[in-house]
Amino acid sequence: MIRIVPAFALLALMVGCSSSFRAADTRMQGAEAEFNVPPKELVARVKQALSEPPLNIGVAEENKGSILTGYQQFPGEFHVARRWQERTRYRIRIVPDFDRPTERAQLVITENTEQRPAEGMKWESIDVLPRPERATELLRQLEPKVSGGAATAATRSAS
Repeated sequence: MIRIVPAFALLALMVGCSSSFRAADTRMQGAEAEFNVPPKELVARVKQALSEPPLNIGVAEENKGSILTGYQQFPGEFHVARRWQERTRYRIRIVPDFDRPTERAQLVITENTEQRPAEGMKWESIDVLPRPERATELLRQLEPKVSGGAATAATRSAS
């Protein structure tokens, strides 16, 4: 019995408690801004801006104030002597203001990024490597096109 206790103690020391913790899940973070534009009009403006230069990513799907864009290509991370490919699409939600739902709306953008090692290989979602800065950049590009000078000072974005 006495020999078993030191073995468990040694095992506990070897396994121990984790000295580091998983990174926070940032998939739910996004870029957001409020606009003094009616929600339905904001949806129309966003769709038009997505389909024009410089974005040209278009709308893949739309449903009641929620827009899923097409993919935007990016160079990925460097892995084993080559740069992988990445593509990102965005979920854009237009949420009516609680106090003035017919006059104001909030725009919230989240991203989903996929990667693959080379052309012709399968795209894989990379949840462990979020790219919230891409949602922030998309919002920065959309703001002047959709606001018409109607963006409020309450613009917030993911860090």
